[in-house]
Amino acid sequence: MEAGCLMAVYAIFETIMTRALAIILFLSCLSIDLNAQVSPANPIEKRGFYRTMNMYGGFLHTRGVGAYYRRGWRQTGYVNKIYNVEFLNVNHPKQFKIETVIGSQGYFEGKINSVFFLRNSFGWQKTWYDKEVKRGVRVSSFFLFGPTIGLAKPIYMNVTYTETGAEATERYDYDKHSTQTIIRGRAPFLIGIDETNIYPGLHVKMALNFEYSADDENIRSLETGFNFDAFPSRIPIMAATYNDQFYLTLYIALHLGKRYL
Repeated sequence: MEAGCLMAVYAIFETIMTRALAIILFLSCLSIDLNAQVSPANPIEKRGFYRTMNMYGGFLHTRGVGAYYRRGWRQTGYVNKIYNVEFLNVNHPKQFKIETVIGSQGYFEGKINSVFFLRNSFGWQKTWYDKEVKRGVRVSSFFLFGPTIGLAKPIYMNVTYTETGAEATERYDYDKHSTQTIIRGRAPFLIGIDETNIYPGLHVKMALNFEYSADDENIRSLETGFNFDAFPSRIPIMAATYNDQFYLTLYIALHLGKRYL
């Protein structure tokens, strides 16, 4: 029952992100149309030939959350070369949390590894519609690709053995701990970090960016798009169910940053 509810929430989240993209596209097109029909009575005051830009921010995606840093170098008037690095967690769509005794951390039944992705991306940004007035919207697209490093850190549990009453902190074994012990809660995150397994892979990112800042120097924008990550083998997140080696995720991000002459 809980897994079915989680899948329903996951589907609703994907629908919300898709509709958010449609709304942003509509508003940006409306802004572009208005800018084309009226003269720029309130033009951008500070406009220059900016050679580089730094951006940073956070994002929500359909399997978790993440943060990123992005660096850009101007190539032409409408094209920037981009380097992007981001770190994010990756959840399983079937995971659901079990609350334990007061004072202990809850745990996800059957979740044997905490998984994170470290992406290094290279690519381009292209501006399709530029801002002509303050409070206008600049619309651009990103195409990025590069390596993904998948990190799977084992999860440890605090358990009590039902036959002897002995207490222990052990690496989570779903079959063993479901039948022979009482799970008191999840152990501290850093336990087992030296046992982290690395999964090298590749990814591609495509996105639309909507910049709404009042001048060219400062960057304030919303971005939405998708990432596709591929690995040679499956990354074990959950026991007793399927695990993926291909990940298609949608995301929505908030960007802050600055351009430099």
